[in-house]
Amino acid sequence: MKKRIKLKHIAKIEGHASLITDLESGEINRARFRTLEGARLIEGILVGRNYQEAPLITARICGVCPVVHNLASIKAIEDALKIKVSEKTAALRKLMMLGQFIQSHSLHLYFLTLPDYFKMENSLKLLKDFPLETKQALEIRAFGNKLIEVIGGRAIHPMNSAVGGFMKEPSRPDLKELSQQIDPLLKIGTKLTKLFYELEYPKFSRKTEYIAASNPKEYAIYDGQLNSTIDRKITKEKFIKEVEESYSDGQLIKKTKLKGKIYMVGALARLNLNRNKLRPGAQALLKKTRIPFPSDNTFHNVLGQMIEIVHCLEESQFLIKKYLNLKGSTAIKKYSIRAGKGIGMVEAPRGTLFHVYEIDQYGYLKNVNLITPTAQFVNNLEEDIKEFLPNIQDISSPASRRKIKMLVRAYDPCMTCATH
Repeated sequence: MKKRIKLKHIAKIEGHASLITDLESGEINRARFRTLEGARLIEGILVGRNYQEAPLITARICGVCPVVHNLASIKAIEDALKIKVSEKTAALRKLMMLGQFIQSHSLHLYFLTLPDYFKMENSLKLLKDFPLETKQALEIRAFGNKLIEVIGGRAIHPMNSAVGGFMKEPSRPDLKELSQQIDPLLKIGTKLTKLFYELEYPKFSRKTEYIAASNPKEYAIYDGQLNSTIDRKITKEKFIKEVEESYSDGQLIKKTKLKGKIYMVGALARLNLNRNKLRPGAQALLKKTRIPFPSDNTFHNVLGQMIEIVHCLEESQFLIKKYLNLKGSTAIKKYSIRAGKGIGMVEAPRGTLFHVYEIDQYGYLKNVNLITPTAQFVNNLEEDIKEFLPNIQDISSPASRRKIKMLVRAYDPCMTCATH
């Protein structure tokens, strides 16, 4: 007997998506996670434009994570033009990235995911039942936005970051003021992490490959080499050469496979690969949890994001102090236009992000390819759903549908990034 289960709209994710699952004799034949977003064809829009337009245009791909697209674009151009930036510039960019992680994770965890664990359909009920925690979550998110604004010029779609440096250095008093806010926020973050310890994560496990940037000196977000739980010799160049992108079922998402196999990116992948590089406070919190890492339970991506918020607050404090003592300049460096190819790789909140550009001798973009985190993990999400569904009794019941949506939301998909 054949049966089709449709979730026509999955709320509380970035963008619009649905889920179609086909069953036959109780077995899951197919699970399809479908976007309801329209294509914006950003890659095609960029071809033929001057390279300087790319960071500003790609930031518009997403209102939740514009910084990561802006900086991945800048890094791709700098790679193509062989530009090396100052340590001071790199520090500021890292701070922008940290702000992006803090604000994005806060939004996802407290207002999109947490209501699931208290069986709340409406996020506003969370405000009523947990007024203090909601206020604290908003304070943490506001700090992330302010950090981006002080450095990038505004919280959404930064305009101060540029190829070769920054147009203007941030105010030292503004940075000092931000630094003074971190200790109280760390106390709040530590307290809220304990809330996530106590959540009842559904029992689930499926082996897969995890991919993320790694750095021997730090928890990689802005800078690092590509790493994998299976292929330790992988590099970003090797990845771009071997990754397979394809459309299916008339979908607008270019799903990816690596050597024909699916894989996972995101906070869970980063913790599985890089947890020993977390800042001390975040590392201590991770060790106290009853959940063992590395983990193959996708629901633990939720806890992973909370641990990362604490890490990002600690790292922000460290980097602000470091930046204020660094000599040198963040002014845009002089460079020459030349033909070249470049890869910009950063860790976005949802996973590893790649911008791949080819620039001609006059500085115009010849080829552009963007590989976003959601496009990379959609295949893994569909396999998770196929394995998770048989464990649920009465799949068509409201409670079961809620659990399926919880699994989708644990990934923190961004549909506007996926379709770009």
